[in-house]
Amino acid sequence: MATGLTTLEAANKYKLSTRYLRVLLAAGRISGRLAVVSKRTTLWLIEEPSLRKFLKTNRKVGRPKKK
Repeated sequence: MATGLTTLEAANKYKLSTRYLRVLLAAGRISGRLAVVSKRTTLWLIEEPSLRKFLKTNRKVGRPKKK
């Protein structure tokens, strides 16, 4: 199997939800790739260094203020 953390492994290790990780992957905020497991099943593999880098950055909490 290819290297990288699955969304479930990363969620358990870093105390995040799998949904949040998939949103970050789709938005391009963290690096990862889609691996084909079988004809109907795909799996996200997250590059752990990019996830660690994202988690170290300071992020504002909450919704952006309206202008």
